[in-house]
Amino acid sequence: MGIVILEVCESNPAASLDLEKWESEYPGTSVIRSSCLSECEFCAAHAYVMINGEIVSSHDLDSLSAAIREKIEQELNAWQ
Repeated sequence: MGIVILEVCESNPAASLDLEKWESEYPGTSVIRSSCLSECEFCAAHAYVMINGEIVSSHDLDSLSAAIREKIEQELNAWQ
C-alpha cells in the first residue's frame, strides 16, 4: 500500500473542505494542515492542495475535490 500526504495551507479556500475524509476513505492517506506551504502567490489566486509534493488545483472547490480523489487514487495505484 502506498502513502499519500495531502497538505493544505490554512489560508487557502481548500482548507474549508472536509479533507480528513480522505484519511478514512483511502487508508495510507494523511492530511497535514499548515499555516503556510510557501506558495503564496499561487495560494492567493487558486484553491489548491499539495499531494506528495505536487500541486493539485481547480477552478472551484467541487472540482478540486474530484481532482483530489483522482490524484490520491493515482498515487495509491502506483504502489500496486
